[in-house]
Amino acid sequence: MDNAQSQREALGAEIERELADGSLNFPTFLEVSQKIQKTLEREDAGLDALVPLIQLEPVLAARVVGLANSVLYAGSGTQVKDVKSAVMRIGHAAVRSLALAVATAQLAHGERLGAARRYATLLWDHSLDVAGWAYAISATFRTVRPDDALLAGMLHDIGQFYLLGKAADYPALLDSESELSDMLLCWHKPIGEAVLKALGMAPELADAVNDRELYGSMWPPASLPDVLMVACLLADTPNPLTLMSEDARTSLRKIVAHGIPDDVLEQLHLDAADERRKALAALAG
Repeated sequence: MDNAQSQREALGAEIERELADGSLNFPTFLEVSQKIQKTLEREDAGLDALVPLIQLEPVLAARVVGLANSVLYAGSGTQVKDVKSAVMRIGHAAVRSLALAVATAQLAHGERLGAARRYATLLWDHSLDVAGWAYAISATFRTVRPDDALLAGMLHDIGQFYLLGKAADYPALLDSESELSDMLLCWHKPIGEAVLKALGMAPELADAVNDRELYGSMWPPASLPDVLMVACLLADTPNPLTLMSEDARTSLRKIVAHGIPDDVLEQLHLDAADERRKALAALAG
């Protein structure tokens, strides 16, 4: 047995223990995001509970203030300089999405990922693309809440991000792309379910992320799983870990887009690209 395979088995055993214990070991910035999600779920959650959590993660704090001062939220108003004022301006929904976006971005661009960083960067691009499409579809047809669709798009591969972060402690595994890819594809679904549960996501959102392959083939997509499935297929950037060939993916995209007027599809494409630009601008501060 070579070193990469033995490290894959060791990581698999570690993941099994975490799933059995229900105690996922989050990187610091994802742990902060987890605490923010749980705080926002509480009916009595207020600024006094939320602001200190955001301030625990300096990158997130800077992005929250930056978003509040962006054209999208500030307009011609005064600039805010503190997290509390920024949260009051952008609202809890934006904080929730931004916290997860910052956490996954930090996972994707972490220097310690080594060979896995290429996967993580491509996976991050894919997540942004899917989120943009999901938001554009739901905002156009209003069959589901656009904010829910955006968050589902951001989270749909969260299990793979978590696994890439764990794999950073197994250098031989990172040096073997085949072993790394096999490990991610094997574990991403149960880990994704566990991560969403740990983050305190609403059951309907978790179900949508986990059941997106059950597309009902109706246009416009009438449920969150359907919106997410369509967004995944129409996105320009594929998941780098998918086993689907580009020819097969192209065929499925044609099936999904069948019957959609070209002008509607083109506008959705433009809207999705615009949402992606907004997300990148928010992350840039």
